[in-house]
Amino acid sequence: MLYTIDAYSDIGIRKKVNQDSLIIKQARTSNMGRVCFACLCDGMGGLSQGEIASASFVNRMGKWFENDFPHLIMSQDTTEDLSQQSTTGNSQQGDYWRQIEVQWGLIARQMNQGLKQYGADNGIRLGTTAVAMILIGNEYLVMSVGDSRAYQFNKRHIKQITHDQSYVQQQMDLGRMTPEEAAASSQKSVLLQCIGASENVFPDFFRGTFEKKNYFLLCSDGLWRLLKPEEIISIAPQKDGVKKLTELALKRGETDNISGLVIGAK
Repeated sequence: MLYTIDAYSDIGIRKKVNQDSLIIKQARTSNMGRVCFACLCDGMGGLSQGEIASASFVNRMGKWFENDFPHLIMSQDTTEDLSQQSTTGNSQQGDYWRQIEVQWGLIARQMNQGLKQYGADNGIRLGTTAVAMILIGNEYLVMSVGDSRAYQFNKRHIKQITHDQSYVQQQMDLGRMTPEEAAASSQKSVLLQCIGASENVFPDFFRGTFEKKNYFLLCSDGLWRLLKPEEIISIAPQKDGVKKLTELALKRGETDNISGLVIGAK
């Protein structure tokens, strides 16, 4: 599988610092073709130095892809199908997807504790959302903490992969709030957890499949909050599509930092 890449980040019209961070990396492997990895973080605007939290997590995940993922590949027979369980009984040769999930979860917990300690040492509180994705073959894995989102779409349909870890989403899940009420709520930015400011973090993981001519959008709430699904479908695949979506959000009055990245399978 080959991939097209587009990314854009904007400080917005009111913020003094862009607290969003993102990274996209690709690698060519001998047994599974091209692998694509991406991570996007939204530093918490209500806390101090959210840009440090978001950049730190993105950099750590980037190092995982550069250093740890190759070892994960080499630990398995290169002829073994990625999605199959090993029959050797060796715990190091199990399901790749499960191993990635475990490693990402460990990184999230370690970074949460590390950022909390940094904050305590400097007398501040800092935190970040995180959404990460890896595409291998025709399958994907997504990890999510907070309310940054991942979408999968083609020319006709769009699906939100992630589920917001936010107060308003929780209220909607409980039937206590409508989507319209959630969008207008003064608590729409309140998160149930984030990396660096939570006692513990429990990432959500999502797995699925994709085909050629499918696209993925990872974005901060500054991008998705004022956009319609059909606008993502029509604009995101275009040249400089993320920038165009950002400009549309700004035109509608978005004041937060705005960041997004689009990966297209071809």
